[in-house]
Amino acid sequence: MQRKSFRFSFLMCMGAMVALCTSLSYATKSIPTSEVSRHQLLVRTKNDADNMRSFCAGMHKCLDIKYEACSEVDLKPWPKVNYNEEFCAPYKELVKRGFSTDIKAPMMVDVFLRLGRQYRAIYESEGTLPLEVSEISFLFDNMPFTADLINAYLNTEYTLEYNSTNHRYFSGGNGHGLSGDFYWALQDSAGVKLMLRNMFFGYGYAQILKWSLKGTAVAFLDMDLVAPRTLKYKLTAVVFPGNSVLNSIMQLRVFKSVVNSKIDEVVGDIKKAASMYYNGNKKPLKENAKLRTPENIRHIEEFDKVVAGASWKLGDAERKDRASMELSKPKPVARPQEPREKPTENDDFKANTFIKKD
Repeated sequence: MQRKSFRFSFLMCMGAMVALCTSLSYATKSIPTSEVSRHQLLVRTKNDADNMRSFCAGMHKCLDIKYEACSEVDLKPWPKVNYNEEFCAPYKELVKRGFSTDIKAPMMVDVFLRLGRQYRAIYESEGTLPLEVSEISFLFDNMPFTADLINAYLNTEYTLEYNSTNHRYFSGGNGHGLSGDFYWALQDSAGVKLMLRNMFFGYGYAQILKWSLKGTAVAFLDMDLVAPRTLKYKLTAVVFPGNSVLNSIMQLRVFKSVVNSKIDEVVGDIKKAASMYYNGNKKPLKENAKLRTPENIRHIEEFDKVVAGASWKLGDAERKDRASMELSKPKPVARPQEPREKPTENDDFKANTFIKKD
């Protein structure tokens, strides 16, 4: 009886394993060439064989997405890459947060082909900011004003400017060694926690110690309000060195320490400027020339209201700009039409003369 029970259990386990393997074999999402052609992939990977291989192999190994437009060479895993849970974690995190896997989505191929490369360095920074959610939403919604505000209080040289009307593409720098061009890919996590779950992709330039560096990175910025005017944040940056030498440098403890100090310096400047503002020092707001432009005067008035408790959601700035543009549009010209002449008695008479009488 026990032997039969053992055999039955064994067969059940084998059956479950076969079913699992069968389901896994069909779990791979195959993208036919009718949806994504090889030409489309080549264009988006800049016709680079290494980019194609990084993209195709990475998507297949980490997300079970196989493009039929990828050749066998493109799908061949990189020999020095271990496509394990740790390596594939950023892929799965992006999908979990709602980043699109449609190659037509902005910067999708750029992001995933870099995740598929052999070299990467990860940097993390944590701390708090003395801001409410509505306040940081306003500052992110009006980045050029934010840079002008910090510069006015600290005599720094920050620059921030939008490169698109929807504020998703922007450039910035700290005036001494750090700069970059970025795409704000995610502003929440799968539609949850607007402004508190962010993902950026960008090209950065940095002067660190004796090295002048440039490269690409995916950065996650997660925040949570843990107390009144206390935002806890965690910044995780996945940086992609271009070669083994640069990769070795970026893995050095001293290098990571310097990078983190650069991040802390930026955060520290935000804290200092915020503290001066909240403590009632409004002198820079009245004396700084850049803050006296009509646009920044409006921003100051709006920010004062937000600090006093008014609501502000990320995207309100764009919505206000669009509404303003609609109001400023010239009204369509109503062309005058020639009035029709009223019929006279003679006209009626003339018309009636043509009517046949019975």
